[in-house]
Amino acid sequence: MSIDACAELVKAGDPDRYLSVMAAPVAARDRLLVLYAFNLEVARAPWASNEEMIAEMRLQWWLDTINEIYNGKVRHHEVVGPLADVIAAYDLPQNLLVELIEARRFDIYREGHSGLPAFDAYIDATSGNLMRLAAMSLGAKDLTCIVDFGYGVGVANLWRALPALYAAGRHPVPVNCALDRNAVAGGEVPENLSDALRSISANALSKVQSARQGRKTLPKAVAPALLSGWQVDVPLKMVAAQPRGALRQPLETSEFQKKLGLLWRSATGRW
Repeated sequence: MSIDACAELVKAGDPDRYLSVMAAPVAARDRLLVLYAFNLEVARAPWASNEEMIAEMRLQWWLDTINEIYNGKVRHHEVVGPLADVIAAYDLPQNLLVELIEARRFDIYREGHSGLPAFDAYIDATSGNLMRLAAMSLGAKDLTCIVDFGYGVGVANLWRALPALYAAGRHPVPVNCALDRNAVAGGEVPENLSDALRSISANALSKVQSARQGRKTLPKAVAPALLSGWQVDVPLKMVAAQPRGALRQPLETSEFQKKLGLLWRSATGRW
């Protein structure tokens, strides 16, 4: 049970967040790696088996584990031990961890969100709660900017995953009327999905802009938690401008440009 094990998990399974941690001050890295390793383990759980019951059991394992930590019991696991230490050291709230796990139940099933409020709640509980936890571990008190930025980052990350999700038979974007699943399977974006993508992207971009306007209200020590959103702009802007291409075009820049952007944001603190 070590930070090194968490680092290896994140490096292999969530390389973009790993790079953001490596660009952060050394003092902030351990707690972020632990939280990102926990998030990775939970995010993977719904995809661990084609059997829905097995996926449910894996999420329930994490739910039970978190509840036990707050009752003073720590299971022997490479992530759980360090996570319990981070929770205790930074007094992280139980509800944020529980909500993050519960929200991932959506990923087990093929049914779509019931509507935009359910979609927003999912993004807030997954990406939003992770960013809250990371920021709180670095001393954040006012979470207003963090909530908005977390939403934008969650939508951007989802957009990058859309082709794989639709190929797996999932339907993560709420739309008006029935979705033409055959068209989506072929990489096409029907009009109702295009409208939803454009609208959600515009809302997410607005939240990102709002968060950045309040950047000066956050202590500099909190910036590494938001650095995980270093690629937020490109997917949101590309989908807002050309939603019809969301399932066929790569929603990112070159590796060189990405890393250059990360270095710039790290050096300036302008997440």
